[in-house]
Amino acid sequence: MPGFHHPLRNGHSQEEVTEIFRRHWDIYRKVVVNDYMSHKAAYGKLRDIITGAFGRPFSFADLACGDAYWSSRCLAGTQVDEYTGIDLSEWALELAEKELDKIRAPRRLITGDFDEFDEYIDSPPDVVWVGLSVHHLPTDEKERFMKKVREALPKDGLFLIYEPIFVEGEDGTTYTGRFEDVVRRNWTGLTPDELETVFDHVRKSDLPELPSKWLSLGRDAGFTTAEAVYTDPTDLYTVFKYSAA
Repeated sequence: MPGFHHPLRNGHSQEEVTEIFRRHWDIYRKVVVNDYMSHKAAYGKLRDIITGAFGRPFSFADLACGDAYWSSRCLAGTQVDEYTGIDLSEWALELAEKELDKIRAPRRLITGDFDEFDEYIDSPPDVVWVGLSVHHLPTDEKERFMKKVREALPKDGLFLIYEPIFVEGEDGTTYTGRFEDVVRRNWTGLTPDELETVFDHVRKSDLPELPSKWLSLGRDAGFTTAEAVYTDPTDLYTVFKYSAA
C-alpha cells in the first residue's frame, strides 16, 4: 500500500484497518492523481527492470498491495502469468480485484500482513515487490523480513522496494521536518486537515533508513547484489533492487 495511508498494524483489528483505509482514501486518491509520491516513475522503473530481467512468463508477489492501482498498470502487457496480492484491508483488496482486470493472469488476493507473506505463498515467486511499507518495520525486523524474502525467491528472482530515505546526518525528527517542508510546498491539492493527517501518520509510523543502510540490510539478508535504481526528485523515496544472481 503506497505510503502514508497504510495504517499501523499493531493494535488495530482488521475492521479498524478497513475503516482507517476508508477514511484516508480521498487523500490517497489525490496523492495518486497528482503523482505527489512519484509513483509513476517508480513503477515505470519496476516495469523496465522486470521486463528486462525475464524473457519468459514470471510470477509476481505484491506485498501490501492495497488497491493495486499502480501494480496493475505496471504489469499490463507484460508476461506476468501469476499475481499474488497481500494486504490487511479487505476493502482495498475488493478494489484491487477490479484494477487487476488490466492483466491477463490468474490472481490471488489474500488478507494478511505483508511481512507474513511466507504463510500464504506456496511456490517461490519470481518477483517480490513492496511499495512504501517496509519502512514501517524497525530496523531489525526489516532485516528479518528481507531474509524471509531471500529464502522465498528462486535463484534468479528479484526483490524490489520503494521506500523513504534519510539523507546523511538525518534522524527521524529532521526527516519529518524535511518531509513536511517538501509536502507543504508540493502537495498543493490537499487541504490543511488532509496535510495534518499525512504528517500525523509520518510522525507516528515512518522509520526510514539511509540508502547505505537499505543496501546493507539486503546484503546482510543474503542478497548478492543490492542497488538503488531510482530516487524521486524530492530525495524522499528510492527504489532498491536486490538479487541473488
